[in-house]
Amino acid sequence: MNKSNLLNLLKYKIEAFAKSDIITILKNSMLNIIPIIISGSFFLLIFSFFNIPIFKNFYILTMGLISIFLSVSIGYNFALHYNKDKIIYSLLSLSSFLILTNITEIEKNRFILIKELSADNMFLSIIVSLVSCYVFSYVYKLSGNIFKAKEIPDYVKTSLNSIFPFFFTLIIIILFFNKFNLKGILIEILKPIDKYGDTLITVVLANLFLHIMNFFGIHGISIINSILLALWQKYLALNAQAFANHATLEYITAYPFFQWFIWIGGAGSTLGLNILLLFNKNEYLKNIGKSSITFSIFNINEPLLFGLPIIFNPYFLIPFILVPIVNGIISYLAFYFNLVNKVYIEVPWMLPFFIGSYLSTNDYKAIILSLINLVISIVIYYPFLKAYQKHLQNTK
Repeated sequence: MNKSNLLNLLKYKIEAFAKSDIITILKNSMLNIIPIIISGSFFLLIFSFFNIPIFKNFYILTMGLISIFLSVSIGYNFALHYNKDKIIYSLLSLSSFLILTNITEIEKNRFILIKELSADNMFLSIIVSLVSCYVFSYVYKLSGNIFKAKEIPDYVKTSLNSIFPFFFTLIIIILFFNKFNLKGILIEILKPIDKYGDTLITVVLANLFLHIMNFFGIHGISIINSILLALWQKYLALNAQAFANHATLEYITAYPFFQWFIWIGGAGSTLGLNILLLFNKNEYLKNIGKSSITFSIFNINEPLLFGLPIIFNPYFLIPFILVPIVNGIISYLAFYFNLVNKVYIEVPWMLPFFIGSYLSTNDYKAIILSLINLVISIVIYYPFLKAYQKHLQNTK
């Protein structure tokens, strides 16, 4: 098998994984709850700036209940993906998750601890929601359509035919997750992921993989997000929760960490390269820089990826991979040694980096850090751009 065929096979396998049913459902579910995360983040931001208590409550009732919203979103996207009834599956997913909350407290005080519904139980929400949807789908198929009369409206028939599968599914969830303490087992299994997900090695490997994939035309962020986005968003929610409770922020690699301190201008941290293009003597490169700079400022770098191009261009392979890794190492160490406040606010990704870095941390030093990373990206990209410029001049 030659290199071209091997590359195509690898690309096919990776894209197939990214498009698999479960990954697609999870990815879409995470995307659906981003408005809730951003809204909750801004409530927390207002609280942190003006100390108005009611905005802390607004945060708790949005981002603070992230596991509930994720559960509903998974049920909805499962039904959407398999062409099922969206309301039934959303309610099933939510019921299955809620049934595993602290029953002792409910019996004693008739309330559910918000902690049970927060980011602490995001992975439990994911597993339980998926399991319940698959079990319900299988049982519904076996039980058949008991209610078939034409006089009964379709939406009523769907509800009536769902009664037994719904009840059976909840019993399965209760037996397997509560009776056999699968909740506790799941927590133990996920501990290493939580432990090593927030390490420097994960930052390096995630960026290495992402940018190698991007360079060869595979949308690396989609694959990375399908694997790590839930973890990064969990870190963000836990940091936000800690801030609201005046506790220490523990996690460095919450999602905005990558957005505002590593991927400045898009994958490859290409804003620095775009700035260099603006001052390039080559007319073609300068025009590419001018036409792309507005997009780059707002973190859209497809004009550079495909117009310069960067993708499949050997002159940019090394800096495209190296810059994000260097930025990641510098940023991680800056946060690790508490030189900059850790991120706890989700900010819309299309804002300029200096605004996003400040708002996500509420720390002016974050702007300095992101500017340092921008300068480093310019320094690293410069010799490779000069080599590419010389190549273009020699091929005229």
